[in-house]
Amino acid sequence: MVIAAFLAVGLAIPAQARSFDPVRVTAWTAAVEVGGLDVAQTARIQDLWGEFVTAIPGQASCLVASPPRFEAKSDMGPRAAYAPGSATLFVKPGDLDRLVIFHELGHHLDFTCGAAEEIGDELRDAQGIAATKPWWKHGDPVSWPAEYFANAVAIALGEKSRHDVQPATVAVVEQWMGITQETVEGPAQVDPILLGEPGPNDPRLT
Repeated sequence: MVIAAFLAVGLAIPAQARSFDPVRVTAWTAAVEVGGLDVAQTARIQDLWGEFVTAIPGQASCLVASPPRFEAKSDMGPRAAYAPGSATLFVKPGDLDRLVIFHELGHHLDFTCGAAEEIGDELRDAQGIAATKPWWKHGDPVSWPAEYFANAVAIALGEKSRHDVQPATVAVVEQWMGITQETVEGPAQVDPILLGEPGPNDPRLT
């Protein structure tokens, strides 16, 4: 998977997704802007965004405060791509695979919530990457720690990748995302956030 002018996703093997019992997706988690997709595909993006935020309790406040923009782009080579400068996730109409979207949202999570700064050294160590290896834009794109991070995010959410992501790498990413057995199974009871009340850390909706 490649981060070029955009952070791009390559071929990966989808697997049967882990079933998450929702932790009460609220109105503000769906505050994501979508351009160029039809109504059905826009609804799928909103559902995947809600699932993604809900499944990552440790970084949910950061994500809902700074959601990405989704933009249709049918003429690009990769299946999807992420541009960190504008926090825009480019997708091909008709190709909204869960693995593809979650990989690119993993890049948004990384660049928006500071994964490189907070767990970069741990991830490199777990994956067997040299401590001096830059996070991205250095060498073969598939060797970038940023790509291992995005793949690990998708794996943590129930997908599989062709890339050799070590279990220890996934464990580092899961801990940072706040994923525990309880979050996978779903809590017995969660207090809902009512419409009109501020979400965690007063998220900014755009």
